Amino acid sequence: MRHKKKYFILLCLGVSIILIIALLSYHEVDNSLTAEDQQYIVKYLEGIPALSEKGTYDNELDIIIQVQNSVISKTVHKDVLPLGTEREPKDIFLTKAGLCYDRSRTIEKILRYIGFQTRHISIYSTKKTRSAIKSLITIGIPSHAVTEVLTKKGWLVVDSNNLWVSTDSIDNPVSMAQIKLSTEGSKNISWNQKPPNSIYENPFTFIYGLYSRHGKFYPPYNFIPDVNYKELVHNIL
Repeated sequence: MRHKKKYFILLCLGVSIILIIALLSYHEVDNSLTAEDQQYIVKYLEGIPALSEKGTYDNELDIIIQVQNSVISKTVHKDVLPLGTEREPKDIFLTKAGLCYDRSRTIEKILRYIGFQTRHISIYSTKKTRSAIKSLITIGIPSHAVTEVLTKKGWLVVDSNNLWVSTDSIDNPVSMAQIKLSTEGSKNISWNQKPPNSIYENPFTFIYGLYSRHGKFYPPYNFIPDVNYKELVHNIL
């Protein structure tokens, strides 16, 4: 009898784990490049040279900046896409508008299309709360969505609202983790160009792979946060 009870408990546990995994997979933000994505990505890439496998870091940096400029110059900073609707490269291109989370998504897809590795970053200010958890659960906290792209010299932050990338005074890339350390006083950065948003210069927390806390940016559009789990694991690597 005890063996049957133990077996039943293990079976229930196994089924529960499978259901949880299935549920999370169903809600995961899809980062694949669709045929429709590619159709509109090439419109953003008009006039931008192809990325060469043998290219230098300077070549990579130049192309990244051109992609950023293409997306920002083709869109105005305006909230035109309602929650619960698609916000992919096609939608940003046709509406000619978007906010930081819309533009960063498009920048990321373009960069992946041409051969870069990217990860999405959500930044939340901790200046007032002094707590990462409090900032994540508090509505109205200053936040920002940006892209980090892997270059030959390391991870580089690409802003989604301004023509700014995180290079220091000798043009080396500065990762988001390094920027965070600078706000904590443990690392001083000599910037090539001062960050355009004060969120980079005050205490903050950031999460890789979190696209929204409310779950209404990407299908199935419900209360479960929009997350890409392959990017999310970068938070513990």
